[in-house]
Amino acid sequence: MFLAIFSIAYNSVYYVISFFLSFICALHTVLPFGIDVALVGVAAFYITRLKRPDQENVRNIFGPLPGSKESLLYPDKIVKCIAHRGAGLDAPENTLEAFKYCVDRECNFVELDVRTSKDGELVLLHDSSLQRLSGVSTDIREAEWDSVKDIDVGATHPNRHLYKEVHLCLLSEALDYLLSKNVKIIIDVKGDDKQVISGVLRTFSLKPELYQQAVVTTFNPFTLYQIRHKDPQIVGAISYRPYCFSAQDYDAESGPSNPRYGDKLALHGALRVADLLHSLLWRWSARWCAASAVLLHKDIVSPSEVSYWRSLGVRCAGWCVNRPLEKLYWRAVLRAPYLANTLLGEPEEKRDRDTSCEEADRPAHTVDKILDTEKRMTSGQN
Repeated sequence: MFLAIFSIAYNSVYYVISFFLSFICALHTVLPFGIDVALVGVAAFYITRLKRPDQENVRNIFGPLPGSKESLLYPDKIVKCIAHRGAGLDAPENTLEAFKYCVDRECNFVELDVRTSKDGELVLLHDSSLQRLSGVSTDIREAEWDSVKDIDVGATHPNRHLYKEVHLCLLSEALDYLLSKNVKIIIDVKGDDKQVISGVLRTFSLKPELYQQAVVTTFNPFTLYQIRHKDPQIVGAISYRPYCFSAQDYDAESGPSNPRYGDKLALHGALRVADLLHSLLWRWSARWCAASAVLLHKDIVSPSEVSYWRSLGVRCAGWCVNRPLEKLYWRAVLRAPYLANTLLGEPEEKRDRDTSCEEADRPAHTVDKILDTEKRMTSGQN
């Protein structure tokens, strides 16, 4: 019985591959070289492209489009500011303390990063190492949860005098709190290992309310594809910035900086080629994954970029928009949501102040002062 089943399966695969190769050869005899490959690639794109999730869930998460009839009827539902890592410049990033800070300031949309520890726990952490946050050079990928859960990750924060003994947080703990406060969530998946992919899928199956409350995003489209291929109802987003393969940081003024492998010229050159290919293909990868949103570095976002994605029914948001004037530009000109590392200097905050002009300018002054810390938490980091 087993041999018969194996024989049928083997023959089926053999005939499918034979047909495919014969089809390529036939195309190659009648078409110029390269066009046949392009046609096969286009066909593969449309055949394997994922389906979109329930659009009602997308609207529930991102709110109505600015300028739409619904946005005029329900202006409070328009998403404006998303707290990046829980407003990581105001409170220790990716911690319960940061999320409580956001809720206290009536910010109902946060972004958080998730990685897996050595024993498979889903831990909220942007970098693989704890060095930047705690001064402890522990790699979360090589450490078990019990060995890192008591490390103070607020030790190097500029507001550390306000936050004593802040510890790492599990994804499940953060979701329990945020969902209880009806906060929308962007889950930024760091890494592409099977543990984090299966962990995210398991989290959605255990907490079905996430389908209407949370978005999963990643820089790697293959990671997002694997997640949404197994659960197409998960709302997905693609994150992008230039030179994300070869450089750790980027901004429009100075370009890519802090090379990942600057001491290895051959590898650095290969990664620059990967960056070029990525810049040509990332829009197609977003469509291939049926992403409902794109999260872009603020320096590459223009009105035409926002309009392009809206014409496809895809939301466009930028990161990280921290200065008060930038926030006004995103709201008034781009009319698109943004991710911010600080909730200081929000237009509502400035409007609500009915005191002197000096006090009204205080948010901008405070933001400029704390943004010195942004050099260690740059807006160009993945």
